[in-house]
Amino acid sequence: KRFEWTKEKFDFVATADADTGEKLAKKYRCKKCHNSDGISDDPEVPSIAGQRATYLYKQMQDFKNKVRDNRDMYKAMRRLSDEDMIHVSAWYESLEPAPQVGGDKLLVMKVCDSCHDKDVVEEENKIEVAPILRGQMREYLLTSMEQFRDFERSNDLFERMQSVSHKLTPDEIEHLARYYGAADPEE
Repeated sequence: KRFEWTKEKFDFVATADADTGEKLAKKYRCKKCHNSDGISDDPEVPSIAGQRATYLYKQMQDFKNKVRDNRDMYKAMRRLSDEDMIHVSAWYESLEPAPQVGGDKLLVMKVCDSCHDKDVVEEENKIEVAPILRGQMREYLLTSMEQFRDFERSNDLFERMQSVSHKLTPDEIEHLARYYGAADPEE
């Protein structure tokens, strides 16, 4: 069952309460993988602190409905109601993300930023459901872009990532992951 955004779903996510989400995140032991601050120390687990609630809610739905394949997340999400999910999403959105390490910009980053940069999206007053890339685990970014490029992951809205990522070289993908990513846990 593919997730589709409607005005009602956006309005529903907007009703979330971060304090309730904090309690639910503790109850459902989200910190087991994402840590209590939402910043991962495992390169294969995404950092979700500061992430858009709309993005988190959709991803939770995708895991629950097996649109995204991850056994651990499916097991965790099947216990949460839709209401639980919006509150947990709001809680993680309220947290401070890991700092971006950065590096040299590529021309393609302007395209990436049009959906993934929180400041650009909010300045243009758009409602965006794409993830914020700044401060994400590098390995997770790299793997995600490769999965989109190779059509192993296709749960993005309008399949935009497939149309963009299949044009990227492996070096460009590596460069993008280094630019947007947080420092590796061992650094």
